[in-house]
Amino acid sequence: MKKIALLLCAIVMFGCSDDEEKAGTEVPDPEISKMLFSEFCKSDGIGVSDVTKEEEFRYEDAWLTGYTYTQEISIADLTEIISHSLTIQYGNNRSSVTFTDEIGTERKYTLNEEGYATQCEYASLDQKRQYTFSYTDGYLTQVNEKIMPREGSSDAVVAHTLSLQYDKGDLISTISPSLPYESSTGYGKLQTNYEAGEDINYYRLPCMLVADTYPLSFHREALFAGMLGKPTQHLTIASYPEKTSDTYTERTEYTYSFDKNKKPVSLKVSTKYGNGKSISYLNRTISITIE
Repeated sequence: MKKIALLLCAIVMFGCSDDEEKAGTEVPDPEISKMLFSEFCKSDGIGVSDVTKEEEFRYEDAWLTGYTYTQEISIADLTEIISHSLTIQYGNNRSSVTFTDEIGTERKYTLNEEGYATQCEYASLDQKRQYTFSYTDGYLTQVNEKIMPREGSSDAVVAHTLSLQYDKGDLISTISPSLPYESSTGYGKLQTNYEAGEDINYYRLPCMLVADTYPLSFHREALFAGMLGKPTQHLTIASYPEKTSDTYTERTEYTYSFDKNKKPVSLKVSTKYGNGKSISYLNRTISITIE
């Protein structure tokens, strides 16, 4: 991985057009020791628990060294805390890295000279998966997954592919396996389109929807570690499925708040659904702490 040393923002030549300026912007690599995301989910009914979620990434010299996910669940006067962490171990010359959770699930990544993962071997107690990652100009453009049959099984290998497309360094679409379109011949495909804003992605934040898109969702920590290619040039401000209809529409908008140093401190995620007769909204607010 490219060492995260604080760089000056590239100077854009006077007289460039807006498109030229956007294309020529270099995303600086800041020094980060910790990145924390916190979200409070308020229950909407009696007997339903409130949940506080926290996700913490810890870094040393640009390399991810720790990860912890915590849920605090509250029902009336009762509170339960559930925490999951990863053990992270790098190989010689940082040519590989292994993530291991508390139940022994292991993901071993092979890294290239740029510190980007080229393949991953996933092994849990009862399942093995293989992943390969492809890049164009340093940007992640494809994730291939193979789910291996269990030992002694006659099942075939199951394969899935996630494709990502960019324009001037900004993500514009993904095509992913889609359960809603599953048929007797296998998974369907879902294209999701993305819109980039004007704010430079100084802190290398992936779009939350992309991080949760299958099969990339199996590699969330690697994505935030910078092990899956260059960050987008600008922060994503919207996403929506390619296929909509008169009876169904969906659009999600991402609104960031910043401190005086242009460091993101919160993210509001607002999804608008329409069914042809009415419109509903789902809103989330995620606090961001970057040190």
